Amino acid sequence: MKWYTIGPLSFPASWAAIGAAFLLTSLYFVIQRKKVVADDMGNAFFIFFLIWKLSVILFQFSTVIKNPLMILYFNGGWKGYALGMAGAFIYLCVKVLRNRLNSSLLVEAWLFSALVYELAFYLLNARHILMGSIHILGAILFFLWTRKKAGQTIWQLQLLILFTCFQAFIYSFKGDMLSAPMATYVAVCGALAATILTERKRADE
Repeated sequence: MKWYTIGPLSFPASWAAIGAAFLLTSLYFVIQRKKVVADDMGNAFFIFFLIWKLSVILFQFSTVIKNPLMILYFNGGWKGYALGMAGAFIYLCVKVLRNRLNSSLLVEAWLFSALVYELAFYLLNARHILMGSIHILGAILFFLWTRKKAGQTIWQLQLLILFTCFQAFIYSFKGDMLSAPMATYVAVCGALAATILTERKRADE
């Protein structure tokens, strides 16, 4: 994986791809004139970034106490990444349960952000062109299919599960089944499925 440097900060391509996914997903909903969703996606990105950066305090407390400037140059690594993603997704799920968002929009947002992430990751790493093309094409088809089924939550839940299986298939070919991105796909699929079913149960009551 390639690394990039901006000033004193060095970061892998995957983190740049995550940033692009959050930011472009917000822009997508701004273009769709769904400002509420765009605002919530922006807030989710801020929560993710804040937890990811500050989690270095949690995991390297004694070192940070001795050298507080570590917070500027370091982060919580993959543990901090997991906590940040969990915090961002919990925030979005709470918005769904409070009827500010609906799960259909959240599924659409997730598939769009996944598409942007994978596209940005392949572009930044410039490798596996054939596999990347198949991967991106598949992600685009799943995203368009999900948009077509907007509002049909059970359909979207099935597509979400199929999309996660598709990701697992692609990642297995790359030898990355036990990677952080694949773990993220599985975890988000489970959390979204629980959110969709909870929302439907509340609607039926």
